[in-house]
Amino acid sequence: MEEDSREYPPWQYLYQISPNPALAFIRQAVERNRQDLEDVRNTPFRKSVEAEKVLAYDMTQFGFWHSVTNRKYQALFRQGLNFEVDFFHSELEIAVEIEKGEISNIWKNVCKFAESPVIRHGVLLVPIIRQGQNTSSEFYKNTIKRLKHMNKIFSFVDSFLVIGY
Repeated sequence: MEEDSREYPPWQYLYQISPNPALAFIRQAVERNRQDLEDVRNTPFRKSVEAEKVLAYDMTQFGFWHSVTNRKYQALFRQGLNFEVDFFHSELEIAVEIEKGEISNIWKNVCKFAESPVIRHGVLLVPIIRQGQNTSSEFYKNTIKRLKHMNKIFSFVDSFLVIGY
């Protein structure tokens, strides 16, 4: 399902049985915080936790919890798993993970979505451009290319969505 990449923020479902009920809200939150997110994205050595903080107010206003583990929501993962998701909406069963540009973290996040018995919709927010000290890359497009054909893993959720910031 190809979306219009000229709009901001760009987004694409990589897997969808049912639509993510918070898609419009999450996109609006990214749009409202565009400048601050771009500052985090475009400055080398900044961390994804800084992008989380930028979005925290809007996300919590919509009912998402920030920085969620089994201690905050017992059913999120099996006992003994020490995972955390950046944002979780318990009623809508949506988990949101925000990355700054480490591909190894992308794979971990996909596995977290698949591992949870209560996550129905996984959302991955990634930089449109990954800005390194001397290089840059099209991280959003590269993430889509790398994850596009992982339907077996995505089949554990009802939707998997990538949004660029």
